[in-house]
Amino acid sequence: MKSRVWIKSALAAAWGVHCFASLGQAQSPAAATTLERTTLGRAVELIDSHLDKAQRETNADLKRRMQVEAYLALLFLPSNHRQYEAADRLRVIDEALAEKAASGDREVIEVGLGSARGLAEGRDDLQRIFLLDRQYAGLSSGEGVNKQYFLQLMRANDADAMTWFFQSMQPGVGEAAGLVNRSVGVDWLCQHGHRALARQVATRLTAPELDAAMGLRLADLGAATEAEQRAAGSMTQTTRRAPAGPEILARLAVVASRRGDSTEVERLVRKVIEAVEPRQLSPERRVSVDYGDCDWTLDRDFARRWQARSVYWQSAFKLTSQPAAAAAGQPYLVALAEAVAGASAGPRSVELVEQLIAIFDKSARENGIDLTNAAILAADAQTDVARRNNAPTLAWYGARQSLILARMAAGGPIDDAAANALGLDWAVSFLATYPRSELARRFADLAAPERQTMDRINPKLRSQLQLIALVLEGNAVDARALMEAEPAAIELDGGLIVHIIEAQQNAGLTARAAAALDAYLHVSPGKDLPALRLLLLQGQVDKAKAMLRDFVAGSAGAFGVSDIFVGVMLLREQGDRTDVPTLVGLRQGVDAQEASRRLVEVADALAWDGAAAEIEAAARQLPRELAQLPAKDAACLRDTLQGLQAVALARRGELEAGLRLVAGRSLDQRQFCWVGKGYDSKPIFDLRFLVQEWVRRGYAAP
Repeated sequence: MKSRVWIKSALAAAWGVHCFASLGQAQSPAAATTLERTTLGRAVELIDSHLDKAQRETNADLKRRMQVEAYLALLFLPSNHRQYEAADRLRVIDEALAEKAASGDREVIEVGLGSARGLAEGRDDLQRIFLLDRQYAGLSSGEGVNKQYFLQLMRANDADAMTWFFQSMQPGVGEAAGLVNRSVGVDWLCQHGHRALARQVATRLTAPELDAAMGLRLADLGAATEAEQRAAGSMTQTTRRAPAGPEILARLAVVASRRGDSTEVERLVRKVIEAVEPRQLSPERRVSVDYGDCDWTLDRDFARRWQARSVYWQSAFKLTSQPAAAAAGQPYLVALAEAVAGASAGPRSVELVEQLIAIFDKSARENGIDLTNAAILAADAQTDVARRNNAPTLAWYGARQSLILARMAAGGPIDDAAANALGLDWAVSFLATYPRSELARRFADLAAPERQTMDRINPKLRSQLQLIALVLEGNAVDARALMEAEPAAIELDGGLIVHIIEAQQNAGLTARAAAALDAYLHVSPGKDLPALRLLLLQGQVDKAKAMLRDFVAGSAGAFGVSDIFVGVMLLREQGDRTDVPTLVGLRQGVDAQEASRRLVEVADALAWDGAAAEIEAAARQLPRELAQLPAKDAACLRDTLQGLQAVALARRGELEAGLRLVAGRSLDQRQFCWVGKGYDSKPIFDLRFLVQEWVRRGYAAP
């Protein structure tokens, strides 16, 4: 067999486990009782019956699809019934299709195996995990079982066993000590909310070769003493790369600045200055100032998690995610200077930043860098080729400009040098990285000379920064007045402000974040997904409901999930039971095609809630906007609604009733059918998907 590794990386696999687990647990079954709840034994009989029907099917394509659906469904169940036959037969089918350039069946198998693995992981089914790993991913080392053991220890919160597990990890390719595996493992613990366990494990991993990796994570986890010990340890090591001690100390300074601890920031800055010779503080030596998994507590994937609840979304997109590339970070001296400015502003902070600038200038001289020439090159090197050729020198110039901005943020003057270096991206990044900074307050009330300087150099930037500052200060009235007086401010992307408010929320500045969010929504009302998430986090339910109704009143997506699904789904989570005709009619003056898409999205949200009866009623009596649909289009629409009703039934435990609704469908009818377009999606209304959703909701327990 040709080995095919469909789970691209351990990180992508971990994301898949988290996503599928959230699909199964985020919403309880519908409250209504039923007498048709399907048992595990009955589910097995239904799948066997489906296989028998497949054997009698004369259409070869449909026969193969029915077999694929049934074998995948068997692998979804917490049952050993025919599991080895299912695994073997799926492999045979897949290999027979390998020569085809594109095969819908192969894609169904691939997606289905990912679901089977996620379901097995969710119930700690080591036997099924090992079977899938061996049979389909070509893994003979038990990687899936190892990962599952990791998750078991995490859920048990067993620090001793987890520490042993980390110590026993094998090095990755090209590694000497398994740094990547251990670092990712700590990040996983943080991603799953087990930060206390992550801190215990990182503290106990004391091998010298792990000082750098664990030191950085200990810094993010608030274990400052332990992180500083790792920094000291790494300074004494003889390695081919530069010691990581200064990087750990700089990261500690960044974290302390986010807490507003200016005294600690100053101590760490001076410790770095004493430990590192100026020549070594070149821009190549960098430290991350971004939020990592262990110091960002808000859900990063909330939008994707909400979308993944949609039946259509699952039929149109794969539920996998590739990790983003790591940012390059900031040069040590820049990160330290910004940390000083982020913690406090005033003469003492300005003096400390100026000391760092002096050290930087000395480092440039000792490294043979002419900063005046670097500035000339930066002004002249306009082409990509020229910039690549002069990249090292330009890096020094860029770092020097960042230091000028740090001095300004620390309380230094906004003179021509600072105003020319200042940009919107830098300001937003700084305010989000250091949410306790006083820079916003300064921009909100600029002194006359500084305002004149900025207006002379970049008046648009001044108005936009002032708008951001007024919103962050919770001053909605003046922010609105600024937008009316200076149209340039209106061009600002509101998402930049919300990102900073998220950082305030993450830092525990809940009152400031709430005031800023209120001001933002005053000047920028309407649909805003990140702002909606913040409203829900802050418990502002009434405002959240009002925004959700705006979502539902928006236009439907082009044959896919859009704001309507998210709006209805979350409204129902908040207890809103607005009827289907009203939800469809929230947007006036739409044509029949858009009204039909709106109805499908509403029904999709109802299917998440298990509201099968409401979907059935809507299909029986279409909303008035669709009353004059041609018979062909009405049949197409009802076909999709009936499929969604079947999913809703499965999600509330009535698997057999749901299967009756999709029995006998052609290959096309397994897709969504859209008015004016016809059948167009990946297959979804079938035995495989209904069993998957039934198992996810916990109804398959023996």
